Amino acid sequence: MARLGIDIGGTKISISVGEDSGAILTRERIPTLADEGPEQALKRLLTIAKKYIAEYDIESIGISSPGPISYTEGKMLALPNLPKWEGISLRDHIELELNKPCEMNNDGNACALAEYTFGPYRGCPNLIYLTASTGMGGGIIANGELLQGITDTAGEVGHMVLDINGPECPCGNRGCFEAYCGGGPLAKRLSKELNKPMTMEDLIEAAQKNDPYALNQWEQYCERLAQGIGTLLMICNPEVIILGTIAMHAKDFLLEPVRQALPKYTWSYPLEAVEIVASTLEHVGDLSALALSLEALPSPQS
Repeated sequence: MARLGIDIGGTKISISVGEDSGAILTRERIPTLADEGPEQALKRLLTIAKKYIAEYDIESIGISSPGPISYTEGKMLALPNLPKWEGISLRDHIELELNKPCEMNNDGNACALAEYTFGPYRGCPNLIYLTASTGMGGGIIANGELLQGITDTAGEVGHMVLDINGPECPCGNRGCFEAYCGGGPLAKRLSKELNKPMTMEDLIEAAQKNDPYALNQWEQYCERLAQGIGTLLMICNPEVIILGTIAMHAKDFLLEPVRQALPKYTWSYPLEAVEIVASTLEHVGDLSALALSLEALPSPQS
């Protein structure tokens, strides 16, 4: 048996086929073309999905989507990068069109499931994943279960407010974790200050070369990241916190200053018990959708 994974992003959609082990058999990417709205994108997506269903013995489907979504209803809510997709009952639409059981969740939760299912910390009962990419999404595994919450917004850690007088966040609040530590908002702010295009990669490279401005900005970034992680340590007391894209790129240049700053933001007990690491999963978007597909069918024990 194989599984079908659909990873939806603001710029691209990846459709993949994988095995229960996490092995990806094939994948194809198409542009989202967000300005067109969902109709054409879904048409392109379904054409590829139907081709794969004809070629492979597909048992179930997983959809990883930007948040926020209604997990309960399988519906996309007010997505900043896909505003025309709001209100689409995506899970039911895909399930009806492809006639396969389907599970859908937001990308932060899906990444946490991917780490829990396929990563080096697989099966770790208390695990947090932070996307640490363009935005700051998250997913929380507590006592072996993914936290959803009453409104399906558990794990939206990027919108914890760290400073009510801080920079504006895309969500509408000020001083959110994402406003400080999301690569997109930070790069936008730096580009405005320097009057030239800046990316997180540019910032990391300049800081590693000891550019004074870049070093100052990097130190502020690491400090705020430590503040956010310290809050999560106090609330969730996990065994491991896994950081995504930016940590995968910067490695110890990021992790060491964060670890050094953390004692200011958390007690020694949870800090001594936790590992804080960069993700090692390649193609995490495809694996996230694949992990969700495994949730679409009841387990044999059920």
